[in-house]
Parts: sequence; structure tokens; C-alpha cells
Amino acid sequence: MDKTMLEEERFEIDRLNILDCSKLRFYKDEGNFISLDYNGESYFNVRLTRLVPFFSKTKYISVAYDNADNEFVEVGVINDLSELSEDQYKMIDDYLEYKYYMPEITKVYSIKDNSRGYIFVDVMTTSGRKTICVRDWYSNFRMISEKMLYAIDVDGNKYFCPDIDKLDRKSLATLEIFV
Repeated sequence: MDKTMLEEERFEIDRLNILDCSKLRFYKDEGNFISLDYNGESYFNVRLTRLVPFFSKTKYISVAYDNADNEFVEVGVINDLSELSEDQYKMIDDYLEYKYYMPEITKVYSIKDNSRGYIFVDVMTTSGRKTICVRDWYSNFRMISEKMLYAIDVDGNKYFCPDIDKLDRKSLATLEIFV
């Protein structure tokens, strides 16, 4: 491949397009999906994604949609939701809280391996007692930082513990051999 071809084929993956919040107008369309008017363009059924979900709920929110060719296209990034009007903030925050709902693990009762590739973790969460069924332990039950634990069960439900050091001694002893 010659140098000319390489220069022509450029991707904008290194560029972060920060959106001007004063020009954003989010609304719910007829299907109750969040859509957006921005700079004279309309984007239907936009996807909002927290780019750093464990460390900031309101900063760096990606706004994207699927174009006519069904390709994922990012409109840009909201630097901070606090720059939105109160009603816009509430709409987007409600959506993100629903999308990123993660019960907090407050106690670990037991961890059992069924010898068929599944691990069953009996925990107490902020949504009640749950048995989290995990496949591929190393990918789906892991430490995000030195103290933060994150788990995804076989159904895609997500759970977290922001600081495992705040768990009781029995919970820590149960987790010790697995994390």
C-alpha cells in the first residue's frame, strides 16, 4: 500500500467532539425513545453512554445514533450534564440511571463452583438477596480498581461493590480466594 493511499484513508477516532449544550434539545419521540435536535439536524433514537461509568455519572456522555445505513455514528460528547437545562438534565439522567442500574453488593454469603463452568455467588444487594450466576469468572467478576468489584451475571445484569474493604469480615474471607 503506497503512502498516498494511507494518507487518504483517515479515521477521526482520535478527535473528541464536545457538544455545545446550549444547542442540544433532547425530546421523547412518538415511540418514547430519546431523540435529539442539534445544529439544525435531527437524530432519532439516540444512544447515550457514560464513557467513564464507574468514576463519573454526569461527565463525558457519548451521544450516538444509527444512520440510514445502520452504521453507529457518534454525534459527540456532552462534557458535563450540569451544562444542560434542568428539564434536559432530568430526562438524560433518568435514562442513564435506568440504563446503568447496578445494585450494590453489601454482603457475600457464599461462592460455589458447579464444576460446569458456572460460579454461583450468594449476595445481599441494595435490591435484596440475589444469587449471581457467573460464567467466565475472570471476565465477569473482577476488580475495576484496587477496591471496586464489578460483576456481570449470565443474563447481563450488573452488580458492583464500590469498596470491598467496607464489607464485613466473613464477606471478605469468602471473596479472598476469588479476587
